[in-house]
Amino acid sequence: MARRRDLTHRGVEKLSERERNVGLESDDEAARWLDEHDPKPPPAVPKRASKNKALHRWNRRDD
Repeated sequence: MARRRDLTHRGVEKLSERERNVGLESDDEAARWLDEHDPKPPPAVPKRASKNKALHRWNRRDD
């Protein structure tokens, strides 16, 4: 029997995304429980905002 290939990081992401999209219905009990108990991830902070602050602080450190 042939051995299955190991999953890669990208493969796991695609598989979990597919399961998320297919597995839950909006009116399903599990979906309601997840909405109540699983917090949404915070929005990503743009890298540029912190970079500008750090750059200006670095420029002012010699003054």
